[in-house]
Amino acid sequence: MTAQPDLILQLVQATEDVFKTMVFRAIEPVLPADSDGKRPRSNVVGIVGFGGSISGLVAFYSTLDAAQEIAGSMLGLDPADVNGEMPDAIGEVTNMIAGGFRLRMAQRGETLAISIPSVTVGSDFYTRFATDVRRVMCPFKMGDRDVSVELILTRS
Repeated sequence: MTAQPDLILQLVQATEDVFKTMVFRAIEPVLPADSDGKRPRSNVVGIVGFGGSISGLVAFYSTLDAAQEIAGSMLGLDPADVNGEMPDAIGEVTNMIAGGFRLRMAQRGETLAISIPSVTVGSDFYTRFATDVRRVMCPFKMGDRDVSVELILTRS
């Protein structure tokens, strides 16, 4: 079972808007796919939960290098000069994507509240959910780097 195509489109467009206006990087969407069992290569994961008429999570995945590039672009720094700001920057990117998704859903009559973002940085970890969920991965190309946004919906 997949998420409704319109929900995926809203998330993709919210992601493109955030990258254009706040990260100052162009991204190209790649074909979304059910993501049960498929994980992008990532060392950095940002997550924002949402609840209301629908509930679930928005997750942002990137490599450490891509996360440093994103943080540097947002802060006007060379990626090599980004220090401890990277997790905060990725949390803010995830929060803005989820917020953009929430606003787009409000225009459709849905009422959603979002949580504060959480960011995990490391290696050899896997995100898994204890509840039955539907997952759709929305990969993007940012130049030669890969980033992904995932829509995770609780089954109703």
